[in-house]
Amino acid sequence: MTAQSRQKTFTDSYLRNLSLYVFTAIICGALAGYYFPEIGRPLEKVSHYFFMLLEVLIVPVIFIAVTYGVSYIFSIENAFKITLQMIIYFLIITSVSIALGIGFGLLLKPGVNTEISLSMVNKSLPKRFLSYSTNPLYLSNYVLFLLLSISAGIAIGLSKGKNKLLRILDEGKDLFFKLIKYVYIFLPIVIFCNIAYGISVYGINTLLPLSKVVATVYLACLVFIFGILGPVTHLFKINLWDFLISIKEEIILVIATSSSKTAFPMIFEKMESQGYDLKILRFVIPLGYNFNLAGACIYLSISCIFLVQLYNIPLTTQDYFWLFVIISLASKTASGVPGSGFLALMFTLSRFGKIPVTDLALLYSVDRFMNEARSVTNFIGISVSAAIISKLNQQQKGKIQS
Repeated sequence: MTAQSRQKTFTDSYLRNLSLYVFTAIICGALAGYYFPEIGRPLEKVSHYFFMLLEVLIVPVIFIAVTYGVSYIFSIENAFKITLQMIIYFLIITSVSIALGIGFGLLLKPGVNTEISLSMVNKSLPKRFLSYSTNPLYLSNYVLFLLLSISAGIAIGLSKGKNKLLRILDEGKDLFFKLIKYVYIFLPIVIFCNIAYGISVYGINTLLPLSKVVATVYLACLVFIFGILGPVTHLFKINLWDFLISIKEEIILVIATSSSKTAFPMIFEKMESQGYDLKILRFVIPLGYNFNLAGACIYLSISCIFLVQLYNIPLTTQDYFWLFVIISLASKTASGVPGSGFLALMFTLSRFGKIPVTDLALLYSVDRFMNEARSVTNFIGISVSAAIISKLNQQQKGKIQS
C-alpha cells in the first residue's frame, strides 16, 4: 500500500504541529519553574488530574482491546501457535531487557561517586504515591483487570452472539477514541505544568548530580532499540529504521505525554495501513502493553542498581536473581499514565527488602526525565513485537512493506 493511498490517521494532521507546541511548553515550563518556583509548585495537580482523566478514558479502551483481541483469536488460523510465539517472544525480550539494564548499571556505575548529600534531598513525594508501596491491591488490581478482560474475550469468542457483541465493543472503542483525541488538545498545557513543577520542587542543583543515572537509562534504551531490536527485526526481514519512521507521529505523542498508552488508540490503524494483520495486532498489542514492557524493565533494573551503589549494599548472586524475578513481576504493572513506572519501582524495592526507600524522592526528582525513554522503549518494543508476530503468520506474501 503506497503512502498516498494510506489511510490518514488523527496523528498525521494533529501531530504535525504538536512537537512545536511541546517544545515550547518544555522551555516555558523550565523557565517558569526556575524563576517563579512559587507558581510551579501547585501545578503538579494539573497534570495529576489530567492523567487521571486520561486513565479513565484509556482503561476502557485497553479493556475493549484485550477482550476484542482474545475473542478474535478463536477465528484466527493457528491460534495456539500464535499465542505460543507471543509468550516465548515476550519472555525472551523482557528477560534480555532486564539483563541489559542490570549490565549497564554494573558497567557504568551511576550510583558511585555521585557527591549527593542525602541530607539535602527533598524527601517529600506526591501524596498519591505514599500508600502504594504497602498496598497489596496495587499489583492485584492489574491482575484482576487482565483476568477480567481475558475472561470476557474468551466468553465472547465462544458465544453464539459473538458478532453482535464485537460490534458493540467496536462502537464503544470508537466513542472513547473520539473523546481521547479531544483531550489531547490540552497536552502542551499539561507538559508545561509537569516541567514547571519538577524544576520548582527539585531544582537544577538536585538534577545535575543525577544526570548519570538518567544518561544510563537513555543509553541502555538506545542500545536495546538499535542493538537488540535492530538485529531481531532484520532476522524477520523488517527494516527497523523504516518501521520507526512509519510510526514517528505516535512516537512523538508518547514522548510528549511520557506515556506509551496515549498512542494506543492510533497504532492499530497505522500498522494495519502498512499491511499488518489487524486480527493479530488486536491480540498482540493489548497484551504487549502489560507483558512486554522492555523500557520499564530497563528503568527498574538501572534504578535498583543505582540505589544499591549509592548505599554501597553488597549483593550476592542469589540476591541478583531474586531482584531479576521481582523486576519481571513489577514491570507488568508499569503500563499506564506517567508515574506508573515509579510506582512499580516502589513495589520492587518494598518486595526486595534490601534497598532503603526513605530517600526515594531523590529518584522521583528525575523520574519524569527518564519517563520519556521508558515510555518510548515500551511503545517501540510493543509495536515491533506485533509486527514480527504478524509477519511470521502473514498469509499473503508481499503484503507488508518492509
